[in-house]
Amino acid sequence: MKGKYEIIKQIIDLWEKFEDESVGENSLLNFSKWMTNQIHEELIEDVELEPKDEKNAITEQSQYIETLDTRTRFEEYIIRIARFEEFYIKKYLTDLPINSRLEYTFLYTIDRYGESRKTGLINTHLVEYTTGMDTISRLMKNGLLYDIQDPKDKRAKLLKLTKKGQEVLEAANKKVTESRNMFLACVNPNKWKKILPVLREIEEFHTDIYINHYDKPYPELSNLMDSLKHIYT
Repeated sequence: MKGKYEIIKQIIDLWEKFEDESVGENSLLNFSKWMTNQIHEELIEDVELEPKDEKNAITEQSQYIETLDTRTRFEEYIIRIARFEEFYIKKYLTDLPINSRLEYTFLYTIDRYGESRKTGLINTHLVEYTTGMDTISRLMKNGLLYDIQDPKDKRAKLLKLTKKGQEVLEAANKKVTESRNMFLACVNPNKWKKILPVLREIEEFHTDIYINHYDKPYPELSNLMDSLKHIYT
């Protein structure tokens, strides 16, 4: 058993690391979110998660999904598939200085466009501002990104990949390609390609709402969706 104050010392050390990486407010709420992300990304050592009974877990998950109505089940499948992809990509990126899908997609996007504003990058990938800025800060701290003055706006900075960032992305591209080939290996390409138009239509509909009406309360969003759905149906 650890000493009485061992965990307190660990929390203090984690807070110090949080202060170094965080670009937002150093609040208890942000710290708890940061620490949860660190645990999920396996960046905090010596965290014991409750062991799972694998067979029972699979059975319970299948039973749970089957109890859902059709609409909810459709959404649940999308969410679960996204989580599975994140799980596999982390496995494939183990030997690299990036360890999450978000870090990879940030590097990939900046490389594809040559440069990117921080807010533009965050909005492109639909992540919370604090999460996005923390990810950018971590990539810069690891020497994968640097910023320059935006010639079109003196108040803004543009992100670019360093030479190390280019090398890491090149290695990551190969691993992510392997991961995605493996991920879809269980389904005939003719099958999963058929659902692309449906997924694209859903994505475009909600992207428009998310980007242009992000700050609207639920009643206004509900009314907006009700009026827009007739355009798509």
